[in-house]
Amino acid sequence: MDKALDGILRRAARLMLDFENPQVFAKGGHADFVTEADVAVQAFLLEELARAYPGAAFFAEEAEGQTLGDGLTFIIDPIDGTTNFFRRRRCSAISVGAVEGKMPVFGAIYDPYRDEMYHAERGRGAYCGDVRLHVSDTPMEKAVIGLGSAPYYSELFELTGRTVGRLLPQIADFRRTGSACIDLCDVAAGRSDGHFEWRLQPWDYCAATLIVEEAGGRCGSILGGEVVYDRAMPHLAANARIFDQLQMALQEIERQQ
Repeated sequence: MDKALDGILRRAARLMLDFENPQVFAKGGHADFVTEADVAVQAFLLEELARAYPGAAFFAEEAEGQTLGDGLTFIIDPIDGTTNFFRRRRCSAISVGAVEGKMPVFGAIYDPYRDEMYHAERGRGAYCGDVRLHVSDTPMEKAVIGLGSAPYYSELFELTGRTVGRLLPQIADFRRTGSACIDLCDVAAGRSDGHFEWRLQPWDYCAATLIVEEAGGRCGSILGGEVVYDRAMPHLAANARIFDQLQMALQEIERQQ
């Protein structure tokens, strides 16, 4: 991993942890919050990345009026797991993905609570620190699946609830940390076997998608098609053994909805 980027993420994490009791603001949607720490960490990342990578563009969570071009662009989530952060659940991460030609070329996710740096470059594998990551080969009936509950979108509540009820008999169990980045890193590391959310934002999955794919997994839209990085989508990641089966099961649930 590039030493400059490693250092930037670690310094951003120290800034994040300096906010012991951050101010919390509602963003407008159901259970959708931002803290002063999110804003400060994003400002730090934008400044430091612009200095380290002159000419790069940015697509970040706590910003407005952004469009994704074809040049090198960093897609940033300053704190993924904001509610976890201000509730002191110690399960949040900083995510920085880089896309070029609207396709990911690099991704890094830093979990400061466990001091774990997940990273991947296109075609060079995925790692946690120096340890190579590999997805599992677990079959569907034994699979542990990460679930994003899409809490900001009330129109998806019924579908999400129906999905849990219909899918649970087909798998071993669900897991939810409250951080999509960490859930997706669990898939890359083989601790979980898949993850889905009916509407997930690109800053939540950009870096993690590349990490999962470079670990041997597959990512795509639940409804079919490739991952896109300029808008929210129904995101699915899984080991190669169950991806198609899990996708078909989710599609069938959506059709019944």
